[in-house]
Amino acid sequence: MQKASETLIPVTLELGGKDAFIVCEDVDLPNVVQVAVRAALQSSGQNCAGAERFYVHKDIYPTFVSRVVKIIKSISVGPPLSGRYDMGAICMIEHSERLQNLVNDALDKGAEIAVRGSFGNLGEDAVDQFFPPTVLVNVNHTMKIMQEEAFGPILPIMKFSSDEEVIQLANDSKYGLGCAVFSGNQKRAIKIASQVHCGVAAINDFASSYMCQSLPFGGVKDSGFGRFAGVEGLRACCLVKAVVEDRWWPYVKTMIPKPIQYPVSENGFAFQQLLVETLYGISVWDRLQSLVNLLKMISEQKSPITRRKSR
Repeated sequence: MQKASETLIPVTLELGGKDAFIVCEDVDLPNVVQVAVRAALQSSGQNCAGAERFYVHKDIYPTFVSRVVKIIKSISVGPPLSGRYDMGAICMIEHSERLQNLVNDALDKGAEIAVRGSFGNLGEDAVDQFFPPTVLVNVNHTMKIMQEEAFGPILPIMKFSSDEEVIQLANDSKYGLGCAVFSGNQKRAIKIASQVHCGVAAINDFASSYMCQSLPFGGVKDSGFGRFAGVEGLRACCLVKAVVEDRWWPYVKTMIPKPIQYPVSENGFAFQQLLVETLYGISVWDRLQSLVNLLKMISEQKSPITRRKSR
């Protein structure tokens, strides 16, 4: 953005996120657990729209965690060309060290590792490129793992008691890219999602909006601004020009009404006031009254009536 500002080049910024994954107590738990694991581990967690903060209602929290732990225990990490593995490598060099630092910070502040996935047969020079899927419990917002973008296969799971609380937790982030809300009550899920400050929301689904290219994609706050995909995304890559022309030119032409031609007549102000009220009056009745008075004034001035079209 700084570089583009030198020549005023428009920019669209998608700067990552810390997406909330919200699970209410009335969900189809087996299905949601599978979606949750996919949301965290897809592409080894290297997904700008990946789920990075998991908020689960206290009534189902223990069951949710136990089901996630069971799945993670079965996941094997390794190079996909060397055998059957569920998850591959971390793309960025030394990123595994940063991920472990986030885990260590959480552990120092009271979090616990519920489970970690296992490695396959890794070469000696490839160890740093892999990171085991990790589930953290007893997390809170004082921990970096709940505030900084991890971009890795870590599932920090936190419990909540009410819809109001989880909305507050979801919004307690400098990021605002996306969120996913799960509830057996569709209206409830929509109500929660509508109050989360983000650019993309999925109801009882995860990241499906990203695959729907007719929808704009982008975030708010430190997740950036502008959109790609959809009409908004196409227009972001365009310089839009507005053109106005007379609809029936040359038979009907736009002309300045006589009362406000220079030198302005004595009733010029009254004419302008009626014109504004006709176009932008609060009620239809007020606009009609203003139109009648305006037409009367025009007829007295013998000024031609014209119409214009915008496009």
